Amino acid sequence: MAIVIQNFTKSYGDKLALPPFSCTLEAGEIVCLLGQSGCGKTTLLRLLLGLEAPTGGTASGLPDRISAVFQEDRLCPAFSAVTNVSLALGRQASRAEIVALLTELGLGDALTKPVRELSGGMQRRVAIARSLLCPADLYLMDEPFKGLDEDTRKVVMDTVLTRTRGKTLLLVTHDPEEAAYLGSRVVRM
Repeated sequence: MAIVIQNFTKSYGDKLALPPFSCTLEAGEIVCLLGQSGCGKTTLLRLLLGLEAPTGGTASGLPDRISAVFQEDRLCPAFSAVTNVSLALGRQASRAEIVALLTELGLGDALTKPVRELSGGMQRRVAIARSLLCPADLYLMDEPFKGLDEDTRKVVMDTVLTRTRGKTLLLVTHDPEEAAYLGSRVVRM
């Protein structure tokens, strides 16, 4: 089922955070949002997640199961990578599934270290793993590949493509090369 966004807007007092925005996301489609900082990309994702209410407009066809990667990793610094993912998922993924995905993302040597001891790029991959293991029909990702070196970024992008196949993916990026690599439709904001 398509997700139809019609004239979504968001204002904070006199400040317009998201000018009227319309877009249709077809089921199973990958869409990358490109645009300058401050144009409303993150605000749009927050509205679709229901974290904020729009000032105007509508969104229809949103599935019940949505998973997200936020700009901030939102991890518990004292807990390990495995525990951070497990806490968010409960029984939706086994420890073996969590370990397998973290290992696939290049974190096999860091599974039990507190995430505060991991590099920013490693923490980013923990946040991505948490999202990918959440059973969802729509994945919203806000600059998921920031802080990753080129080789790691390709591994992570390949994993995202594999794990979200057949699902709708809406991704914010500043990098047209990422959008091209993902084979996405680009929507400029």
